[in-house]
Amino acid sequence: MDSLADRTLSGEDLPASLRRSLGRLDRLHALGQQRCRTGPCEGADGLRRAVERHVRELRALAGQPGSPARRGLDVDSLCAVAAEPPSGSPLTAGRLAALARRIPDFDPPAPAPPIGTAAEAAQAAATETHPVVRAALLFQRTAEALGRRLEETGTAARPAPYLRPLPWALASLSLMRSDHPPLAADRRIGGRLDAALAHGAPDDRTAALAELFADLQTAALRTRLSTPLRGRPDVPPPSALLASAVHRRILVHLRHRTGPLSQVLRELDPDASAGVEAADVAEGPRRDRCEAAAERALFVPGPGCRWAALGLRAAGASVELVVTVHDVGGPPTGALAVTASAVMDTPRGPEEVLDPACTDCVTLVPGDTAGDRWPCVEEFVDEAVSRTVDRLARTLP
Repeated sequence: MDSLADRTLSGEDLPASLRRSLGRLDRLHALGQQRCRTGPCEGADGLRRAVERHVRELRALAGQPGSPARRGLDVDSLCAVAAEPPSGSPLTAGRLAALARRIPDFDPPAPAPPIGTAAEAAQAAATETHPVVRAALLFQRTAEALGRRLEETGTAARPAPYLRPLPWALASLSLMRSDHPPLAADRRIGGRLDAALAHGAPDDRTAALAELFADLQTAALRTRLSTPLRGRPDVPPPSALLASAVHRRILVHLRHRTGPLSQVLRELDPDASAGVEAADVAEGPRRDRCEAAAERALFVPGPGCRWAALGLRAAGASVELVVTVHDVGGPPTGALAVTASAVMDTPRGPEEVLDPACTDCVTLVPGDTAGDRWPCVEEFVDEAVSRTVDRLARTLP
């Protein structure tokens, strides 16, 4: 496949971390394309489910989960726009302006941007770069144009322009024209989205947005890989050895963390404890945790689930962090996903501590090695441990 991860934006090289993210995304996209040749892709029903979820999450992200739908982000309208075949024709200013009129806004709606804005968007849509970077650039230009229009008309800018449907819809449309799924919006990415748009230089904003969009697209592609196959593959994907190697590393890493964690907790409670369990198969409540983690990360897990659990107890409080290594898709596709969830016992019952977004997941694809991907997995696990310990510490007297 012709990867565009080595192209440039505005004459400057993309940041190294973004280039790596886009390269992994390209390989995941190629795996999804191979899956589509073997069996059906999302289809109309899959597209509707994706758009319905997008609508719910974008509403929540914009702080309008229960707002009336008089003009509010109609699913049928978005599905109709999304289902239109690309036909190879460019996204001209006129075509983008017509699309903008068809995409519903929140109620009350923002004033329509002038035709000059559509020309800016068309220029962004034609940029020679990676599809995800192009979508980020189109999103950025559209949101900025909406913001200027709100200022010109004196309209209250709530929700913010970048939380309104138009930038998200046009960015998704741009991606679908490159045979990518629409963006997988998530209510939990607000802080990361704000941070991306807070960069002073436009190219820095675009790069930070592209990093976020790459993670959202990774989640969307995991969903694509979860589409059932017709029949079963002749040869199982070579993911078992990689899954076992990553699982072992996670287990060893968590065991190394128990000593220092026990010392810290025993300063607060002499009877505090920290322990680790692990297994290659999840059953009962463990299996429920595996399936819930996969659902949050937007994929159907394979039949197996390798897990490692860090249990912490202090001053009558307890919390358990479970890190899982899943096969993506059933039957497995060759991709793997590392997820994390932490459940604390509270007087109100079990409570999820991490509340992960669909982007809070490490995805591995065929060709990866445990050594190459371990720094990313280690950082992911350490962040989950830190947040879990912090939550436990804040409950102690």
